[in-house]
Amino acid sequence: MGEWPEDLELQVPDQVFVNDNLGASEIAARDEFNRTNPPVRGLVAHDLYNIDLIKRPWRNNKGLWFELAENRVLSTHLAELAPGGNSVRHRHTTEAVIYIVKGSGYSIINYEGQPEERVEWQEGSLFSPPVWAWHQHFNADPDETARYLAIQDTGLVRHMRFHQIERHPTQLKIGDGTDYVVDAVPAAEAEAVLADPGD
Repeated sequence: MGEWPEDLELQVPDQVFVNDNLGASEIAARDEFNRTNPPVRGLVAHDLYNIDLIKRPWRNNKGLWFELAENRVLSTHLAELAPGGNSVRHRHTTEAVIYIVKGSGYSIINYEGQPEERVEWQEGSLFSPPVWAWHQHFNADPDETARYLAIQDTGLVRHMRFHQIERHPTQLKIGDGTDYVVDAVPAAEAEAVLADPGD
């Protein structure tokens, strides 16, 4: 009891274990955000539909983290996409389950060099981008915000020193330090730029 089965085969993509790409890493920005905007603590968080969120420039959206019940493995954050807006294309070494709190839209998900998959979502949907797969979230409503709750195993992965969050190469950083903006190019346009950089 409590042991791994002998026939267990973990399907972990090789690209999860990569060298740090400091220019594309989001970890410093996230840590600074949580120092200046402490996570919600306690046993419960109410009204995720309306709770005030704070601008997260590196992700091109608003957000807020939660540290409920002093959990050390699970990390939870709520994010909001502007009307007709999108997040930055990114990937991470954590598992993530995403619940749509409000709105409707879609996410583009793919592993490096693989075809993109479009996942449609709406209020009440639950989905999960695979570990280290590129993904980007899009709000399909031009007038209303969309919100999603992401629950990840960040504490465990950080403790094991495998934690990485990387922006896609097409998601250009503008500025220095952790106070910057990004050019949040939608996935299809980003791939076209990489394929044909022009003159």
